[in-house]
Amino acid sequence: MIYNIAFTKGGEKVKISECKELFLSYIQDKSVNTLKNYDVDLKQFIQIVGDKNISDISKADVAKFRMILQSKNKKSSTIARKLASLNSFFQYLIDIELISVSPITKSHRPKISQKIPSSLSNEEVRKLLGSITDKTLRTIIILLISTGLRSSEILSIKKDSITVERDGKTFGVDTLIKEGVSEGDIAFIRVKGKGDKEREIPITGKPLEILIDYLKTHDFDTVFPISYHLLWRKIRETGRKLGIDIHPHKLRHTAATMALQAGAELRVIQELLGHASPITTARYAKVGQKQLLKATKVLAEKIDL
Repeated sequence: MIYNIAFTKGGEKVKISECKELFLSYIQDKSVNTLKNYDVDLKQFIQIVGDKNISDISKADVAKFRMILQSKNKKSSTIARKLASLNSFFQYLIDIELISVSPITKSHRPKISQKIPSSLSNEEVRKLLGSITDKTLRTIIILLISTGLRSSEILSIKKDSITVERDGKTFGVDTLIKEGVSEGDIAFIRVKGKGDKEREIPITGKPLEILIDYLKTHDFDTVFPISYHLLWRKIRETGRKLGIDIHPHKLRHTAATMALQAGAELRVIQELLGHASPITTARYAKVGQKQLLKATKVLAEKIDL
């Protein structure tokens, strides 16, 4: 895609909206959700401060953006994420020499509460799993709780990104679909998380049996061909019927909390969740596959499938 922009020194004639399109084109290799967030955040910034020349953006504009978000009762974490989007945008403009310095300073960034994320109790997990009859939804929820994967990671799983280890040999997942799961079988799900960081999460036992049973009747290249918003709505609606406040990310928090309660080390949970920083994982107050496997086995046992 080519954009016809009249560049001048310092970006005097370049509008924010034009730079936004350049930036989005530059980061096209990011995930769909990441691109959507950048697009939404930058559009919101333009709506608040106006589509002015990029060289005319000031610290006052950034302060105004933050104050408007605060007046709309946005969470500190949401505001921090939007400012991080802006910061990446401005760093890109510095790299292509449209501006020389970012208008964002540390004073613009809100302090984020490090409260412990909420999670479901064991009784709520049993109640939830016992109520779901939809095979796709049940399989996704079991994977969320037994692996700690992000919902976006689960929805992006491709059939060919699942490999199986049996008696020291490696196979494609079609082997289990045809032959069934044997004791000792381990499947490794390769996912790409934040920052395009790849990791492999092992599953075994009952969660693996449930996944393979699902795949026998749902043969898609993308294992779960539903949208994030549909998944969110289904989980929220299921929770409301049960009187449980629940959303996809809460299931991920539940996995982290249960693993911690079962004695898993923070560094193991960090790798399981795909956290870049151990500080993030420490809110739940490089790891070998054996330790990851042990953690997912413990999670499978705790949710009593």
